[in-house]
Amino acid sequence: MDLIENYKSMFSNSESAFFFWKGRVALYSILRCLGLQPGDEVIIPGFTCVVVANAICYLGARPVYADIDPISYNINTETVAPLITSRTRIIIAQNTFGLSPDLDSLLALAEERGIYLVEDCAHGLGGSYKNRPAGAVAHASFFSTQWSKPLTTGLGGIAYIRDSELAKRVRDFHYKLPDPNAYDKAMLALQLFTFPLINTPGIHYPLIRLYRFLTQRAGITVGSSSGEELLGPVMPENYLKKMSSLQIRLFQKRLLELEARMKERKRAWDLYDNFFRDKGIQTHPPLEQEGHSMLRYPIRVNNKKRVLALAMRKNIPIGDWFVSPLHPVEGNLEPWGYKYGMCSQAEKACKEVINLFTDRALSLTKLNKLYKIIIDEAV
Repeated sequence: MDLIENYKSMFSNSESAFFFWKGRVALYSILRCLGLQPGDEVIIPGFTCVVVANAICYLGARPVYADIDPISYNINTETVAPLITSRTRIIIAQNTFGLSPDLDSLLALAEERGIYLVEDCAHGLGGSYKNRPAGAVAHASFFSTQWSKPLTTGLGGIAYIRDSELAKRVRDFHYKLPDPNAYDKAMLALQLFTFPLINTPGIHYPLIRLYRFLTQRAGITVGSSSGEELLGPVMPENYLKKMSSLQIRLFQKRLLELEARMKERKRAWDLYDNFFRDKGIQTHPPLEQEGHSMLRYPIRVNNKKRVLALAMRKNIPIGDWFVSPLHPVEGNLEPWGYKYGMCSQAEKACKEVINLFTDRALSLTKLNKLYKIIIDEAV
């Protein structure tokens, strides 16, 4: 059975796969059904999205931040093992930019210590680890189908559970959740209709700014993060919802297109590799491409803020993942228990890493403009 067929099998199994309004809701459901309680600790990367820490804090537990490997941008046993205490219940291993961490060694460490391993596959759908689909190795995993992910339904999340007892608890919890209301579904449908415009040259950044204003500040439409999620770890109202029937139908349709989408990402990745190699720039992408979903192509630069600003001015669409250890929150991270200095490699990466989209490769003209920006800012 090939990789895509394996994914189809995973997500069609109603005993193991459960569909939620967002990926963070899938994660919260896993944590809650594992019985996470106040005082418990969960080890996560210090190079992630704030919603991961939020899901832990909503249950009164404490996120503990592990540093990353500077090449793969993932946690490993060397950064995790010293953080394990008698209170550690769960390790969350993220496949950053689409590259899986060394799951076998993390799983062995977790099982040796009686800890659950949860894989954060928000970036990983379409990738694999040692010929197994992303999400199929850890005790449980969650996926995101938000706008910027390998397969998008606008918003959406999936929990995939290998542990049968945990799967039963998640199924019972999922059954009790409400469906999205009519307003949420209407707003999502409108955004799904307009979202393809985001790749239109010249209006990418204005649309991104408008979208963030409407979702995070005005609260007019549904978005990946509401403003209150970025202010502190207090669960927003109407956080817990199932995936809508529209999202499920779209997921099933786009899952059939996953192989073609992966080939397109691979072409973009190879184009970037060849371009920057020919220019003599060390881009520092992950060294191991086998099984990579290639969601984003990371590059380290000397002056990240300046490069991002100039790219925006010249209408070159690039990504800023991650601007802080708890993206996209900048400044004081202490409400989530993070103090600067905890994860030196992650903090360095936050200051240096930009990334290129792979769903539609930049043209050579824009790549040359970006190259000039990077070179000019390096001197």
